[in-house]
Amino acid sequence: MQQPSSIAAPPWQRYLTVVGLLVALTAPAWAKARHVAPKSLHTTPAVSGTVPALSAVTVKGVRYGVDAVALPSTIMLLGRRALTQGKPQVNLSESLRQIPGLVVQNRYNYAQDLQISIRGFGAEAPFGVQGVYMTLDGIPLTMPDGRGQSQVINLPTIGLIKVIEGPFAALYGNAAGGVIQAYTRVAPTPPEVSLRTWRGSYGKLQTTLVGGGHRGAWSGLAGITHFHTEGWRQHSAATRKQFNGVLSWDPSSENSYKLVLNALNQDALDPSGLTRAELQHNPRQVDPVILKFNTRKTVRNRQAGLVWNHRFDAGNSLRMSSYTGTRHIVQYLPFTGHFGFSAGGVIDLLDHFNGITTEFTHRGLVAAHSYTLATGLDYARENEHRKGFVNEFGLRGTLRNDQFNTVDNFAQYMEGHLDLTPRLSVSGGIRHDQVNFNSTNAADALFGAGTGGRARYASTDPVLGLLYRVGGQTRIYADYGHGFVTPTFYQLAYRPNGQPGLNFALQPMHLRNAEVGLRSHFGILHINASVFYIDTDNQIVVYASHGGRTTYTNAGRTRRYGTDMSMEVALPGHFSAHLAYSYIHVHFVGAPYNGNVMPGVPRQQFYAGLSWRPRLQHAVLHGFYSTLSTLVRSKVFVDSQNSSAAQGYGVLNWVAGIRQRHGLWQVAEFLRVDNLLNQNYIGAVIIAAHRGRYFEAAPGRNAMVGVQITRAFSP
Repeated sequence: MQQPSSIAAPPWQRYLTVVGLLVALTAPAWAKARHVAPKSLHTTPAVSGTVPALSAVTVKGVRYGVDAVALPSTIMLLGRRALTQGKPQVNLSESLRQIPGLVVQNRYNYAQDLQISIRGFGAEAPFGVQGVYMTLDGIPLTMPDGRGQSQVINLPTIGLIKVIEGPFAALYGNAAGGVIQAYTRVAPTPPEVSLRTWRGSYGKLQTTLVGGGHRGAWSGLAGITHFHTEGWRQHSAATRKQFNGVLSWDPSSENSYKLVLNALNQDALDPSGLTRAELQHNPRQVDPVILKFNTRKTVRNRQAGLVWNHRFDAGNSLRMSSYTGTRHIVQYLPFTGHFGFSAGGVIDLLDHFNGITTEFTHRGLVAAHSYTLATGLDYARENEHRKGFVNEFGLRGTLRNDQFNTVDNFAQYMEGHLDLTPRLSVSGGIRHDQVNFNSTNAADALFGAGTGGRARYASTDPVLGLLYRVGGQTRIYADYGHGFVTPTFYQLAYRPNGQPGLNFALQPMHLRNAEVGLRSHFGILHINASVFYIDTDNQIVVYASHGGRTTYTNAGRTRRYGTDMSMEVALPGHFSAHLAYSYIHVHFVGAPYNGNVMPGVPRQQFYAGLSWRPRLQHAVLHGFYSTLSTLVRSKVFVDSQNSSAAQGYGVLNWVAGIRQRHGLWQVAEFLRVDNLLNQNYIGAVIIAAHRGRYFEAAPGRNAMVGVQITRAFSP
């Protein structure tokens, strides 16, 4: 490992050569691409020829059955190969780094989840996901108050992830600064079962069993995963057990049913952050207070959803979905919580949540122009029982807080799409949300009197966009809309002045969002580009963070603008390249932080991947691939005062794998090395952390090796 002092300076010079090489390798294909018949890029190379062609992936639109290419908004897709080939399949950060405009900071701290933000929304989250709406197979993973957990997604079972950026994300309602939709992969034909296991540095081990198939009108796929790590840093071990299953029944062409089940058990120690001095001395250490109070978190999540699709006729259809679940979180913080008005140093949250969505879709013609209209109702409710106890140095002590919270969100929406001409179409929608928070304290709560309360937030948000087909596979689009992000219950949980009760002075954010973009296929070349401008009122920021307990305040207006660009290209010699670049400038307008940059958001991010997939006929080397990738990210400020920053970095990763087939059996092996050049860098920051403990270091060079065995069965 290099000297820790290297953390303070970004190693840009080492990566300029790598980035230049990747860009140069793509250049020869650009000129050829203009004269090749258009195809889509998200795919598997064809069998013949020296330049791999890329076949199409079709995905449904925002809610109703409009193809993604018809929607005037930024939509990025990650198929199964991008999600699984040579990937650990533990965290979304492995794959989402390929999407411009989306920042995933891996904290290497499983007690706190990833930091996920889209165009800056969600960057203030101290744990879990806020400001970004997530679904799994159409079932929400985001609670009605806007909280979600990416850890619920069992990646080995996922076949597609769709990311929606820009104004049309507002049609998902509260917390939709952006949308991440995950879909379980289609049940295989013929039926198959696969066992995958890998072992890596720092005691990492993951084993997954996945199976599925079709039988008559029934189909299904299910997978169970066990992951364990001893952790790179001291006091960072974690164990995760996951299940995800989908059972589908299609009794007729008019009706289809889908049952979605998922479960998560996770136990993780929490190493928290370091000061810059501690980071430079030993980035693997922890504050002795962390060990004294044995900080840790357990999560138990269960969720079930049912989806019914009914087709009345060729132009009319109905979709109904409902879900229910529980989430139990116990967190030990690094203090006793036995002082003043403190709610304790042990947090015990038990949530029960449920929801239902009903949507009617009509398709038809008006004056020979095709159109689609959809209208629907959403209702979601969460009941939260929050308790707080004294942390008796790692043991649960006396009760300090006993609180019952509820939040419900009732929404109505309407969406439409109209082809004005063969080249020009218009899409739009409007959504009204009403979110109600209520809190009461039990009789045994230490500071029960006067600490309850209620808040009601409502917003009506329109969105409108135009899409113009230039010709072939080239689309130009422009869209504008309003959005709405309420505080979450966690953001309301504590008042900045230290007094008991919820922080109902916190106001929701309202945003005005404009975007212009281009997406185009030139045969072997696929390009997406967009520029955006967003104004936000009542920006919610971290006021202070102390040992895992965070308080929030509104900081007036923010203004953000930038560009997102991505390119995929198939190259001669069985090479392919994927480049993604994003630039975003987010700054405060007016007091109290006028002109400062919003913390947690890197101004620039660049991803580049170069893959080689030769078509070798040798039985042992069949299916060989090798990918060299780099992620370069600029500095990130740690608070709204911009008092300090985590310096930018660049990291290089490499993976290679092979596959063999033997009748109904298939064996695949892979070797992966992350942080190939053994850089010391900061993986994530804790916004406004107490005593300057902002920094969470990322591991040095680490490797893993794995194998997957698949057995197919005759139908």
